[in-house]
Amino acid sequence: MKRMKRFGLSQVLTAVIAIAGIAIALEANAYERISNRENSVRVDVVPVQLESGKSAKFEIRMNTHSGDLSQDLVSVSTLKDDNGREYRPVDWQGASPGGHHPTGVLEFPALNGNTKSVTLVIRDVADVPERIFKWNLK
Repeated sequence: MKRMKRFGLSQVLTAVIAIAGIAIALEANAYERISNRENSVRVDVVPVQLESGKSAKFEIRMNTHSGDLSQDLVSVSTLKDDNGREYRPVDWQGASPGGHHPTGVLEFPALNGNTKSVTLVIRDVADVPERIFKWNLK
């Protein structure tokens, strides 16, 4: 009976270590979340897919308690790469414009094959002319 308990415990420990290792590996490949806080609005952006030759996708979370966030992010966003190319969004999957906590994923066309860095510009949210978010591709 003791041997069975030890065997079960060792399996559990092995599984926990394996899961922790996978989580660390995924975190190492994850992009940094960048936040911008101006005029009582916080905008958090993190790339969920950012690779040359593939569409670029960004999770965007906006938060305010002093107004309505009614911007259409497809209309007010632009992605620029280090080669001077500009990309317009092709899709927004998430909350409809309005409310205090809109969240979703903004998608852009496939990035050029030799892109090394991108800058996401979101204009005119809460009277802030531009909110700028920049990442280097991994």
